[in-house]
Amino acid sequence: MIKKKYVLASLGLSTFLLASCDGENIKEMQSSVSEIDQIHDDIITELNALTDEEAELQTSFDETLKSDEELSTFADGSAPVFENIESRREHLESIKNLDKQFEEQEETLASYEGESLSGEELDGLNSIIDEFSSQLQEFTKEYDASLTSQKDYFTSIAGEKATYDTFSEGISTVNEQQSAMQEDLVTLDETLVSLDTQITEAQEMIETALTENE
Repeated sequence: MIKKKYVLASLGLSTFLLASCDGENIKEMQSSVSEIDQIHDDIITELNALTDEEAELQTSFDETLKSDEELSTFADGSAPVFENIESRREHLESIKNLDKQFEEQEETLASYEGESLSGEELDGLNSIIDEFSSQLQEFTKEYDASLTSQKDYFTSIAGEKATYDTFSEGISTVNEQQSAMQEDLVTLDETLVSLDTQITEAQEMIETALTENE
């Protein structure tokens, strides 16, 4: 009986030690910050692809106007501009999915309860992620609407009731939307720089903690 009690006591002590060490999940924090860094880089890649293809839209439009005087490819949806729009929509969906991945990593960072890492530093990283995520969600919402507007415009210019006003006013609307998107991208870029700085600082902090705990 005495021996059994001793075993149970040891089991309880081991559980306590495991619980105590659980807060110092530095390796998990390192993995999470690395994942955040990768998501950050992937979003930049997708945003660059988005803007590169947007820059090609005007060329595709001009070339189609020259080769398709009847505007039949605008009517049936086979003009290259429609492919351009759908491709950008795919990049937009990728960006949305990447943004969702941020949430998982934020939960991991928020779970840290140890003392080797600065909770304030980790909270700061989560804070800048929240700020960027909010901006990104607003951007994707507006950009998605602009893609729908562009698709409607290119379809409308081939309609029987299309006039010069349909053509010129539509161009103005598209240009205004793209201009607004450029302003949003500048804001996103600035926040991405801040996020990159915060990621680097968190990585350095974690590396220092791992070295000290060796």
